[in-house]
Amino acid sequence: MKDFLLSFIAIRVRLKSDCVPVIKTNWTCPPTRMTVAILCVAMQAATGSAQPPTTGANLHLPFWDSADVQDVVGRLEFNAEPLQKEGLATGYPPMLYGCEVPLEDGNAWVYGWKLSNWQHKATRTVEVIRAMTRDGKIFESEETVLSLVNPDWQGFVNIVRRPTDGRLFFFCWSAGHLQVYSSDDGLQWNKLTASAYTGHDAMNVIWYPPLQQFVNFQNTLQEYAKRYPDNIGSYRRVLSFRKSADGVTWDGFSPPFLKDSQYWTPDEQDPIDLEFYRSVVFPTQGRYAMLLQDYIAPPPEANSRRQTTKHGPRSEAEWAISRDGLNWSRPYRDQDATAVVGALAVQGPLIRDGVMRFYERDRVISSIPEGRVFYVTGRGNCEFSTLSFSMPAWGLTIDANLLYQAAEGPTGRSYLMAELLDENGQVIPGYSRSNCLLENQDGRKLPLVWEGKTGSELDGRQVRLRLFFRDTRLYSVSAAE
Repeated sequence: MKDFLLSFIAIRVRLKSDCVPVIKTNWTCPPTRMTVAILCVAMQAATGSAQPPTTGANLHLPFWDSADVQDVVGRLEFNAEPLQKEGLATGYPPMLYGCEVPLEDGNAWVYGWKLSNWQHKATRTVEVIRAMTRDGKIFESEETVLSLVNPDWQGFVNIVRRPTDGRLFFFCWSAGHLQVYSSDDGLQWNKLTASAYTGHDAMNVIWYPPLQQFVNFQNTLQEYAKRYPDNIGSYRRVLSFRKSADGVTWDGFSPPFLKDSQYWTPDEQDPIDLEFYRSVVFPTQGRYAMLLQDYIAPPPEANSRRQTTKHGPRSEAEWAISRDGLNWSRPYRDQDATAVVGALAVQGPLIRDGVMRFYERDRVISSIPEGRVFYVTGRGNCEFSTLSFSMPAWGLTIDANLLYQAAEGPTGRSYLMAELLDENGQVIPGYSRSNCLLENQDGRKLPLVWEGKTGSELDGRQVRLRLFFRDTRLYSVSAAE
């Protein structure tokens, strides 16, 4: 997982970098839908593909959306958890998080950046800073490893580690041009180009193993009949896709879900005036999750920031999901992932001890347990079956919360029962729901046991798990260790 960590830099909406309507996109020979379809088939077979395993000891079945369940009875609800406040990180530098470089002793260098002297263009500076951590909560050995003065810095940076050779890449916008630097040791940096391409500054570069390339979720300005023009005038912010083998030469492409469109845009299910402001993308549970920052420009008379800028205040951030990292859906668009923390967390996550942590510049940590972002639940009696899988030798565990909380406290109304089905959908003798009942528990690896039987004698057999529950949050099923 460490070698698969991505780098993507996020800034708060209040930063003044979102100011120049640069529309050049350098859309280089966008492939046809057939070409991209073939590409995606190849990605599934590539080493490092983010598809969840469905067999053997590595079995992991998340419950993210309706494609993860079969033969549903009752009204299922798929939901997402918001980020939570964890507290302050000790010794965390005044920087926005970029990426980590794991060390052999278990520590890691964490790289980030900060922009100084924004109001004084002659001395406007971007600095790359690093600090060491083991647990993601205590940082030490802070040092500045790069300092660049440029009056045209736009205030948006990504720092990405390429795991194939450990090289670091520093992407920074200057007057609508993407500058690129690299470093083999994190201390000495070389400028690769002053203009990889031109465009809008908000971006999210990750290393994408299936292609062995960088993929950039590039925010772009699309000419649009905007009802309430703000600091960028009659344009709206949308997302596009780019890829690059070396971080310098970039090609635009259109994943199949866009149906040959150049942009990923809001749709008729969204609130009026919605825009896609920026994103944070990372792999988790063999798939990909995205924190998508939404934005709505208010009427100028009602803009709470009207005394200083035409840029409206921040909007909510939603969770988006993808099986392959390129084709996305937005099933949780009505839930604010930042409702508790109050702001979109800084780029991340840094994962330690099963916790995904995102860092604000002021040392605030927003976190969420790894594997506990998306879940399925139901208010009434509900049932569903999982996809077919090969039974692991040591049985199964489930990540679930059966502690339903009402205003007066736990009510005892939650339950979970499980049974194993054969290839014909019939209950396997000895593995009926009456033999496996869980109540009043909350655990990441609750064992599924049928009156002492774990299913070990079914090792290698194709089965499905059928779950019966009420008021229970089900996150995933995995092989027992």
